[in-house]
Amino acid sequence: MLDFIKKISYKQVLFFLVTILVFQFVLLKDLPFFWDGISKSVRASWIYNSNFTEWIVPTNINSGHPPLWILLLAAFWTVFQKALWSSRLLLLLVNIGAVWQLVLLCKTNFAKVISPFLVFLVCLEPTFIAQTTSLNNDMLLLFFTLLAINSLIKNKLFFFTFAVTGLLFTNLRGMYIVLAILLIHFAYLKYKLIEVKKSMYFGYLVSVLLFSVFCALQYQKLGWFIISLNEGYNDHRQSVDFNQIIINTIVVLKCFLEYCRFIIYIILLPLLIKYLKERKNNKNKEVDRLLLAFLILVFVLLAGMIPFSNPIGDRYFMICYVLSIVLLINLVNRYLADKRAIIYSLIAVFFISGHFWVYPATISQSWDSSLVYINYYKVESKMEDFITSHGIDKARIGTRIRLNERFYSELKTVEVAKRYSTFDITTNEYILLSNIENYTKDKELNYVRNNWKLIKEYSQLGVFVSLYKRP
Repeated sequence: MLDFIKKISYKQVLFFLVTILVFQFVLLKDLPFFWDGISKSVRASWIYNSNFTEWIVPTNINSGHPPLWILLLAAFWTVFQKALWSSRLLLLLVNIGAVWQLVLLCKTNFAKVISPFLVFLVCLEPTFIAQTTSLNNDMLLLFFTLLAINSLIKNKLFFFTFAVTGLLFTNLRGMYIVLAILLIHFAYLKYKLIEVKKSMYFGYLVSVLLFSVFCALQYQKLGWFIISLNEGYNDHRQSVDFNQIIINTIVVLKCFLEYCRFIIYIILLPLLIKYLKERKNNKNKEVDRLLLAFLILVFVLLAGMIPFSNPIGDRYFMICYVLSIVLLINLVNRYLADKRAIIYSLIAVFFISGHFWVYPATISQSWDSSLVYINYYKVESKMEDFITSHGIDKARIGTRIRLNERFYSELKTVEVAKRYSTFDITTNEYILLSNIENYTKDKELNYVRNNWKLIKEYSQLGVFVSLYKRP
């Protein structure tokens, strides 16, 4: 077995990963849009319905994010069919691009004695796996980020320009990542970690010019760009006071440690300290590149997020998790080679167990950052069967679960007669609760649990849906 692992090549690793992704596509081809992905479906539907005559989304549904992902969704619906399977076909292609670039990152930055098989360990990271199943734009953002880093290291101007432009047009966080890439570029040149090629700066110029044209067109049409005038989204772009900055910092720390990611940093930090102490006499180009990229991306993303009110999710730092694992593998090989099998096995077990990490219902959770969220759909289906079989009118049930948005989450029409009511303890006869949504306040949750009658509850691996009736 060990001989087989040693002989495996990066091409074989990529083939295995693509095979897994194709199998995942077949298995989850009908999995709905989830959480923030629903808003992307809303905007893509608007472009699709306009037959691409309009592609600047109106303010009432525009969060400020650039439109590349929603344009691609609308394009796939036009070419194939407006269906979940065609949406997931797009995600499959993006996932393949992301793992391709991840394999290249490892191939370039793993020490030569490290087996390509360890790419699989990087891919076991819980949020990475979860995002390969999520119809959101984060895997596209990761693809462009990895492509930008790989192209920068290899000084490939065309791909670098394509990557940086893609970052700007995929997500507002893409602007932070482009800034981080620029700083990484300077750092690599300063420490002579890449060859000097001044033409690479042309990539920044082209991407910024193209993005500026988009911003100008959007401003001309809507009267704003980047910071949405939609109050629902504008509230997420506000600066916060010192106390909230501290809270946001704690939230970011939580993101890096939860879903069993803490195991990475428990092992990484002492090894990193040891490396920095002896770096003057025995520095390593690959370790330096990974460490600089990791530190700069963490710094820029934190500086761009913690001073503002936008909710912070685990997926925002996915590139940081990836870089830290690749860095860890290098340092384990350098200092703990005789214990690496035990260490890698331990990390793999922790990563897998991260998908069973569920907080109490009173604690908000980044549900789209592990595979645990997939369990929700089975308990939802059972609850709806129960409601239908007992003849309970859905209009009498109040909930904050996004069951009325199936036109966008499942691309199905929901009849008005089958819509649920808005959550209101004072008027609802029934309340439908689930820990899959983070909107219900602790006070409301505890009040219903302690004072209303539980009619039925379904749960699976920590995800629950509960139906309560007014006493």
